[in-house]
Amino acid sequence: MGSPIDNRQSTIRRSSIFKRKSSVLTLAALAASVFLFVVTVPPAPARIDASAWGELAARTISGAYHVHTTRSDGIGDRDAVAAAAARAGLAFVILTDHGDGTRPPDPPVYLSGVLILDGVEVSTDAGHYVAIDMRAAPYPLGGAGEAVVEDVARLGGFGIAAHPDSAKAALRWTDERARIDGIEWLNADSEWRGEPRARMVRAGIGYLLRPGPAVVSLFDRSATLERWDRMTNVRPVVGMAGTDAHGGVGRRAEDSGRSFTGAVGIPSYQASFAAFSNRVVLDRPLTGNAAADARALLDAIRKGSVFTAIDGLAGPALLDFHAEAGLEKRGMGGVMPGDSDGTIVARAALPPGAELVLLRNGQEIARGDEIRRLVTDARGAYRVEARIPGAPGTPPVPWLVSNPVYFGGAPGPSAGLEPLPPTIPKAATIAPFPWRIEKDGTSGGVLRSSASEAVFEYRLGDGPRNNQFVALASDVSGQPFNEIDLTLAADRPMRISVQVRRASGERWGRSFYVDPAGSAVRVALAQLTPITAAAGSVISGTEVTSILLVCDLTNAAPGRSGVLRVKASALLN
Repeated sequence: MGSPIDNRQSTIRRSSIFKRKSSVLTLAALAASVFLFVVTVPPAPARIDASAWGELAARTISGAYHVHTTRSDGIGDRDAVAAAAARAGLAFVILTDHGDGTRPPDPPVYLSGVLILDGVEVSTDAGHYVAIDMRAAPYPLGGAGEAVVEDVARLGGFGIAAHPDSAKAALRWTDERARIDGIEWLNADSEWRGEPRARMVRAGIGYLLRPGPAVVSLFDRSATLERWDRMTNVRPVVGMAGTDAHGGVGRRAEDSGRSFTGAVGIPSYQASFAAFSNRVVLDRPLTGNAAADARALLDAIRKGSVFTAIDGLAGPALLDFHAEAGLEKRGMGGVMPGDSDGTIVARAALPPGAELVLLRNGQEIARGDEIRRLVTDARGAYRVEARIPGAPGTPPVPWLVSNPVYFGGAPGPSAGLEPLPPTIPKAATIAPFPWRIEKDGTSGGVLRSSASEAVFEYRLGDGPRNNQFVALASDVSGQPFNEIDLTLAADRPMRISVQVRRASGERWGRSFYVDPAGSAVRVALAQLTPITAAAGSVISGTEVTSILLVCDLTNAAPGRSGVLRVKASALLN
């Protein structure tokens, strides 16, 4: 047994060893923390000297498009959004709360020095479609994607396919035929979906110090760029970057499956706004008059005079991109005559190591710090990207993406059916089909027929939405036909679904607009889509047992009443 002195010395030695081990572990933990911090926190955005770009800088305004507030499923009201945008250095925000288009848009206003514009994001059978610069709809927008595209155009709006390549099928825009005005080549909400857990964790740690760059760290080169290039090879389509900002959890009525990050308020509005911006190049600087400035901004977007900059990588971004041919000069969105001989010019305020890349119909044709490209017999869509070494993503996200300059071709006609003049053409003398009424148990209708027309007064059932519908039905049997020819009118603008049904009950249909002045509706059986039939199936005229003109809750609310007139009807072979 040792002496008390020996025991004390042994205790001191063990204490000293423990303290040394604790110090080593502390240093190791600290080193590990520093290492983790270094590898997970994204670098601060590179600052660009734009002092030599004064005139262009004064006309280039940065802003956020596709933003949600408490009016739908965002966490902040428009005042909170404006304040966050001001802190992020933005000049404008385009709000796009979920809706059916029937709410009149709020007039443009400056809040916290930021120009706030009001749009709407409409849910369709083909995904989500954003409408900006549109007057209020006379009936709820919804249903087929092509129908909503037509309605937005008819109402004077500019429509953009939202998150077209989202991993969530209900959000993804799928209608390749609809004549959309624009497409989101980048959508922040789509970028995090499906990311590996390790990448999400690194972004979450980096968010604590550099929120905007951390959001960008989840970006890749969007597959939508190739989709957009295919579209612009046919006709002008404006590319935008959708922030899809909710500011946190909000009310996820449209998307209950949002990630845990949303549940804790990540990313905030300010973080989303710091990640990237749409930079609109105006003819002249903003004036401070909200109405005039909004008009100039929206006109520039409609034209395509806008590019995207990933501000979480570098900024401020400025771009001079145009084509010259003789005395003609056209910037982004401009259309030059086909087979022109000219020069394409691209200059930008670039961060160190960045390079401009010129693409024609999506294929690279030139690159450099500055591009002056002579073209002969030019045709197609030319756009430019700026790429930064070390940008996140596989493949890396481009730092800057312009809209195209087009050689040859001009914007196609507006989508949608044009109303007929008030005088119905002589074809109306064709005798109407023998119609009857079909409806659910809560709805009602009265049919009055004459030699010249059938007048249908209808009312959808009141109360909660429960598949209320009313329809005119006409029975046919074994007649060979390929098209249904109708002349319709209504007491107010409306949409009906023209459907065909066979004996087994399967139905096919398509939505058509009916104008009070009269609308000629040509219904080709080959263009009808399955409603209750198998996807991709078609029906022939000899299989049709009934033709229906249906008004339901797709484009009307419970309790809606109205009058539909059938002026003429015929089967065409």
